[in-house]
Amino acid sequence: MTARTTDPARHPAKAADAIRAFNHATLPTRTGPAIAYPGTVYNTIGAMATLAHRLPQALDHIALALADLHKAGHLTADHGTPTQHTTTAVAALREAEHLAVALTEALERAHAATGPLGYCGPMPEDDDF
Repeated sequence: MTARTTDPARHPAKAADAIRAFNHATLPTRTGPAIAYPGTVYNTIGAMATLAHRLPQALDHIALALADLHKAGHLTADHGTPTQHTTTAVAALREAEHLAVALTEALERAHAATGPLGYCGPMPEDDDF
């Protein structure tokens, strides 16, 4: 196995932080929605669909790594057996893969449905166009 200089867990942690920042940036206000234009909605859904599309492979890599660690005899468990915990974790990761595929498909439908939408409301004076 090749030694890695970077903890791979930092990448999903950064993605989670990015989604948290998005959630904060898009909180609705009393003056209206934080996402003012359908083009922004379309682009955001597209980006989220891309993220979801990449999840099954990432989840597969985690399941394979865990299975390899188990097969090599490199796991212990505080209770139960490593086999019990590995089997449960890998099954849950496989389920998550299927759910990520369903999420991707739903986001792709939402993306396609928002593509034809345009904005016809008032134009704020302070926006750059």
